[in-house]
Amino acid sequence: MTAATDDTAQRDAGSFPKEQIQSALDRVLASKDFKGSARMQSFLTYVVTEALAGRTDEIRAKTIAMDVYGYSTDDLSRREGVVRVDAGRVRRKLKAYYGGQGASDPVVITLPVGSYAPEFRSGAAEVGGKRNLLLFGAVTGAVLLGLGGYVATTHLSGRNAPPTTGDQSTIYDVSPTRVEAMNLCSAGQDLIFPVVDLQRLRPALMVFETAIQRDPLYYCGYAGAAQVETMLAILQFYDPVAEELLGAADKNSAHALELAPDAPWALSARAWSEFAAGNFDQAVSLTHRATKLAPNDPHIAEFDALISLYTSDFERVLSQAQHYQALAEDGGGSVAGNALGAAQFHTGDYAGSIRTYENTIARGGPFGPISTAYLMAAHWKNGDRGEARRLAELYARTWPNFPLEALKTRVFADPGPVRDLTSAMRAAGWGSADPTTAE
Repeated sequence: MTAATDDTAQRDAGSFPKEQIQSALDRVLASKDFKGSARMQSFLTYVVTEALAGRTDEIRAKTIAMDVYGYSTDDLSRREGVVRVDAGRVRRKLKAYYGGQGASDPVVITLPVGSYAPEFRSGAAEVGGKRNLLLFGAVTGAVLLGLGGYVATTHLSGRNAPPTTGDQSTIYDVSPTRVEAMNLCSAGQDLIFPVVDLQRLRPALMVFETAIQRDPLYYCGYAGAAQVETMLAILQFYDPVAEELLGAADKNSAHALELAPDAPWALSARAWSEFAAGNFDQAVSLTHRATKLAPNDPHIAEFDALISLYTSDFERVLSQAQHYQALAEDGGGSVAGNALGAAQFHTGDYAGSIRTYENTIARGGPFGPISTAYLMAAHWKNGDRGEARRLAELYARTWPNFPLEALKTRVFADPGPVRDLTSAMRAAGWGSADPTTAE
């Protein structure tokens, strides 16, 4: 019997206990060869987990592209090459591991050339040193059989959402836990804005953390968690917890990018984290990449508007205003409207700023301390002194302890716009005991 024939016979002999294969995987993932490479860890974990679940026949380039990297069906034709390249990297890392640190492992995991399905054989520690190769799992199953609920696609771009265009049957190639994570991430996005509402942000963080628990190999939970953690840190800049939150955001956004290096949401999350850390040039570069990849994603546009505003790129906000507004009407939030109103104020279009804020509020946008502050200052600058004083009184009654000046100083890269805003507010009576006495 030739070696090839002998290997084939041994491959069909049986299977290892699942616990033994899981232990073998854990050792590989913790090795120096794989440690620090989340992308390779995710690839290997996915194919082994699918094999353990009896779905070996379903491990194909397109399922890896969607389940591991989050690509949509529209991306598959040009992204399967990425899967092939990464498969080669995994093979080389496995060879290096079993040629060194894992030489005495009882079970060896291999990824045969020409296949994405893993094989398992006895290692040096097995009794008698027998090479019992087997192809683990040959029974296919309906991945989403009996899956209830729905596939939420609200606010998710083509790369973030489950496949809903092209070949509709490809949705059944996505694992149930992946669909659940996608749904959770969609729900989490809806909770993020308005940004100053801690009562919305904390539940949003819990939703994204649950998405991570459901599918730790998918990037959306990490990206969403990073965005919320960054916001919580900014809003609580006066609290020592802010540094801890920024650290968590840095870690989660970096992991999201490693899992999906060209996913717009991952890029946007990293941009927001870099912005909060004061790395403004990097933040701008990343958010521009994200919007270029997903120009019609409202969630990406919202964070791009914020970063553009706070880095004083008012012209970008103004030039994108109509596009942002169209996205808001298609399901986006009010962030772009508020950013436009602020940009108009800071470029001297006070009447336009008033119209924008009033229209945004009329469409259901938040009437909170920040929008009121800009309306107050814009009315004062526009000569509407009575309305400005009325808003100053309203602000004093409703948000007496809101740290607006400190918060704005924290988020604006340049203090100039903050001085323009607060000086007009003070002229209207903000911060005085009796706003009606303002000159």
